[in-house]
Amino acid sequence: MSKSNLIIPDFTEDIVGFMIQSILTITRFPRAPFALVPLSKKDEVIYGADALIDSISPIYIQFKRSFAYPDNSTSSIIKDRKKLRVNCSPRTLFFELRDKQPKHTDYQHNVLFNLKAKLDATGKGKAFYTAPLFLNRTAYLLAVHMSSLLSWRPWHWFMHDPFYEQTQNILDSTGNMRFQNIPILKEHIVIPPHTIVTTHKHKYSYLETGGEICFHDPTYLNNQSTLGQTIYDFLRFRDGQPTTEMMNLTESTSLLDSLQNGQLGGTTDRQRSIIDRWLDFGEMLRIDFDIYQFMLLKLKNE
Repeated sequence: MSKSNLIIPDFTEDIVGFMIQSILTITRFPRAPFALVPLSKKDEVIYGADALIDSISPIYIQFKRSFAYPDNSTSSIIKDRKKLRVNCSPRTLFFELRDKQPKHTDYQHNVLFNLKAKLDATGKGKAFYTAPLFLNRTAYLLAVHMSSLLSWRPWHWFMHDPFYEQTQNILDSTGNMRFQNIPILKEHIVIPPHTIVTTHKHKYSYLETGGEICFHDPTYLNNQSTLGQTIYDFLRFRDGQPTTEMMNLTESTSLLDSLQNGQLGGTTDRQRSIIDRWLDFGEMLRIDFDIYQFMLLKLKNE
């Protein structure tokens, strides 16, 4: 990475993961029929018995943080964008792909790409990168804090609408989730992995608005989306039910087998319960590749 005018964020990818996890799980207020939560052995205590789960659908997220170069930088990123006649002003944000670890058989990017390809083929989930359009930790934390305050009110017990303003509503009495209306989720860019790579020496770059996305081989992509819009599109409701295809735990076995193929060397203990296998898969992805497995859960009526 060129150090010419490089602007380095003062927070880590772990901070990004924590912030987004706290926002996505806000729907788990009392009586909510659905939950969008991280699913791995580390988070197992959240869920209790799998007997409470009616159906599921997975989402895989690789959290990144944005670096930046001003438009007068001599870095290769700025040069690439100018060759493509893409805007660089006043500065360009970007993140790099992660190098392959010695024990890994493939790059993290390719693992995420393969997850996305299999989920796209079935229509039963999503996989993507997400990064905040912030470089300053204080500004980032304040934005998350203010977003939470604006989106939540403690007297939801007595109201049909548990959120303060109609424009902030993410779950109403019909079950409609509107994540695209949460301010902080508008400030996170979403980039699905779009190709297989043979080296980690690639980058995705974009403006502070989240627009004009490039992949640095270089290629102009501009597949702009925010995290809020992506989650909303995934959860788009009709008649109180999400339009994405959800599976009961037994039906999800074939999807898990497909996702595991090539990631765990084909070895799995089929004597274990399906929820335990999903938990193990999420744990492996997080520990080995730092990819978070979230799960949309529909809960059974008690």
